[in-house]
Amino acid sequence: MKIISVEVDEEFVKALEAIEQPYLDRPALIRNILISGLKQYRIELAIQKYLEGEVSTWKAAEIAGVSLRKMNKILQEKGVEIHYSEKSLKEDLE
Repeated sequence: MKIISVEVDEEFVKALEAIEQPYLDRPALIRNILISGLKQYRIELAIQKYLEGEVSTWKAAEIAGVSLRKMNKILQEKGVEIHYSEKSLKEDLE
């Protein structure tokens, strides 16, 4: 594992302190929050690229780090119309 130092504002520290997790120490809690945030960021990035037509659902799933089935479900839950073009097929086959 690598160690990363991050500066956060006082509001973040107060919010962290307000979370009571008796079975997690502070570093583990922060690590879980970062992992969760990274997963959410990857999903949002994948959706954005999909909506902009930059990637197919398959590539969006790769970016998000989820299965194609899960990506389709996420898009459906967000109300995103799923489209599949010839360009998407070619991209998926590469």
